[in-house]
Amino acid sequence: MVLGGVLEIGSGLIENDNFDNGIVRITPFLGVWINGIGFARVGISTSNKEEIDQQGESNETRKFDISMQIGFSAMGPERPYIAGSFVRSKAYYPGTEVAWNEWGIGIGHRFLFSPLAAIVIEIEHRWIAEHYHRLRSADISGRRLQMNFGLVAQPF
Repeated sequence: MVLGGVLEIGSGLIENDNFDNGIVRITPFLGVWINGIGFARVGISTSNKEEIDQQGESNETRKFDISMQIGFSAMGPERPYIAGSFVRSKAYYPGTEVAWNEWGIGIGHRFLFSPLAAIVIEIEHRWIAEHYHRLRSADISGRRLQMNFGLVAQPF
């Protein structure tokens, strides 16, 4: 059993078809890592953002993401691995809700700094599935190149 967290930083066409850079999400996760074979992990991320419109009214956006990732290392422990990911995202705006899926594939490496802890670095290409955004009255899709930095602890 492993516990950890990942900081996801993306660059590309992010959610609204505009080129953008920045932190996509911070995801704490729980998973299983089988040395020499691979891993599976599940994470949940939430965020709130408050914006003030031109009339001075406050609008709060809430996001909720569930992410799942599996990885496989054909070369054995402490070698690079191939990973696939799926994220189900929902955003709650005043008066509406938007949901979409993200798919990703990439490579990563785990660097041990003790028998029970490691740093994880991954790079993946993410596809944001087309979805209808009610506030913009448009179908939106996108893709991005994403770097993930994480810390993994193996308490048992």
